[in-house]
Amino acid sequence: TLEKQRLEKDLETARNIQNNLLPKSIPLLPNFEISAFNKSARMVGGDYYDIVKLDDNRILFAIADVSGKGVPAALLMANIQAFLKSIVKMKLPLAEATDLMNDLVAENTTMGSFITFFWGILDNSKKEIIYVNAGHNPPLLLRNGEITKLRKGGMILGVMQTVVPYLTETVQLQTGDAIILFTDGITEAMNEKWEEYSDERLELLAREKYQESSNNILSHIKCSVDDFTHGAEQSDDITSLVIK
Repeated sequence: TLEKQRLEKDLETARNIQNNLLPKSIPLLPNFEISAFNKSARMVGGDYYDIVKLDDNRILFAIADVSGKGVPAALLMANIQAFLKSIVKMKLPLAEATDLMNDLVAENTTMGSFITFFWGILDNSKKEIIYVNAGHNPPLLLRNGEITKLRKGGMILGVMQTVVPYLTETVQLQTGDAIILFTDGITEAMNEKWEEYSDERLELLAREKYQESSNNILSHIKCSVDDFTHGAEQSDDITSLVIK
């Protein structure tokens, strides 16, 4: 019993440390609003998001999902956070920064571990984003009720050293656009009948609610997943980021 209590205390400390790795506050930009949510399935988890102010005009945002759950995933998640903070200071173009990120992850992971990763830079004055998708669930860009999926990039992080360089895409944004980033803990959330929440359900909700504020969109997603999985145990970490 004492050993179990000690382990639980260590995990509680680890959870506090992990929570401190996530952004304390979200930087403000005149033309954009950003909201984020993270909930681990266990005491610690492998989902990660970050929002970093680059200068008065630009913000870097990222979302990642480490394979597996619990302590091993949490350690890899902490690695990703450290790599991101270091790489950002190097001020590399986003494609080169992703090549370096993958090389660092590949050096520091064992066989079978990998990370799906998406990051982008939001430019307030140009009203555009430049992004790279490294095997992550494609974020949804909503405009006039239509969905565009942000897929451009390359392979998931950590499988091997970079051979084919990652690609970027620049997207010009318009007033009223919404971008919904998420991990598969949302789309693969299970109810008591072992049915998945699904991409289709998320896309339907996104089309209905995208005109609302980023906070409201995020609240609708959380409530919808909670209602769907009511009574079932949370099987995976859940993270979402909404840019409006």
